[in-house]
Amino acid sequence: MKHFLLVFLISGYIPALAQPWLYRDNSPELDSLSFFFFGDVMQHEPQISGAWNAETADYDYLPCFQYITPYWQKADYVIANLETTLSDRGYSGYPQFCAPWQLARDLKACGVDILTTNNNHSCDKGHRGIAKTIYYLDSLQFPHTGTFTDTTAWLTRSPLYIRQGKFKIALISYTYGTNGIPVTHGQVVSMIDTFHMARQIEKALLDTVTNIIAVMHWGEEYFTAPNATQKKLSSWLHERGADIVIGSHPHVIQPISYIQHEQDTLGVTVFSLGNFVSNQSKRYTNGGLGVHLTLYRQNGKTRYRMQTLSNYVYRPLEDGKRRYYVIPEPEAHRILASQDSLLYTRFFQDTDSIIGHIAPKFQLE
Repeated sequence: MKHFLLVFLISGYIPALAQPWLYRDNSPELDSLSFFFFGDVMQHEPQISGAWNAETADYDYLPCFQYITPYWQKADYVIANLETTLSDRGYSGYPQFCAPWQLARDLKACGVDILTTNNNHSCDKGHRGIAKTIYYLDSLQFPHTGTFTDTTAWLTRSPLYIRQGKFKIALISYTYGTNGIPVTHGQVVSMIDTFHMARQIEKALLDTVTNIIAVMHWGEEYFTAPNATQKKLSSWLHERGADIVIGSHPHVIQPISYIQHEQDTLGVTVFSLGNFVSNQSKRYTNGGLGVHLTLYRQNGKTRYRMQTLSNYVYRPLEDGKRRYYVIPEPEAHRILASQDSLLYTRFFQDTDSIIGHIAPKFQLE
């Protein structure tokens, strides 16, 4: 299990005013850093019901993630999008998501390091939903960005910085909207707004970061190709200085592109990672994509090595309940054999068709 310290760069501990840096081994000799990006962590009602363990009287998501966990251990940082609010009561699925806080507890226990929380479902439960989600993530010491208790927290805690070895990385996150539900009582949901986005990127560059990761909740649902707005925003972000752009929201996988100039790769855009886990079962929605990205610092420049990992969501009926298991492609035949073979084979083939041969597939060593 990976460990890091969340260090606040002011005297004293005042979370609302502190600028967080995530530290691990800060040896200057370390010239590589790896990330594993995953898509939307969703919670429909059958998922919530399926996670209830009557014997322990607790929600248990560990079985859901048991097969993906060894892969999460192969990255310095695992980042995913939390597309639900969290609480200890009043759970619900679509159209206004609210999941047990134990979901975050078990994601962290299995190896997820950072969650983005701003998406079109951030305001599903209003002021309480945002407040409780932040409360539980902070209580778990689970780093997150995207929604904030107030403007001061947004100004001082975004970007979220990661510092390790030769790297100083800024993580920023934006959503196209909140399904028409207004953000209330001074809270902040970081929105796609080029004025504020430009200011945050400028702030990060003034902090002499080596890299900027922009996580974007954008695009059209169920379209396996990016729209004109996504392409335009991707170019705009790269031009301003964000070298890694990671997309979510469409619930399906979309292509990956490199940004190149002459012989240099300047960055990468993953237009959509699809669903990491959900109850959606239609073609293209019953799984997602993980992107493993290793960064290398050489002569003051960043080099990139990408690998991809498709994951299928297996949804069997067990003891009268629908259960959910995230199955990485290399494990599918071993774990499932003939069960769901037509479905997972088609999903993996569809994924290959969408992203092509842009990168080798990730394998456990």
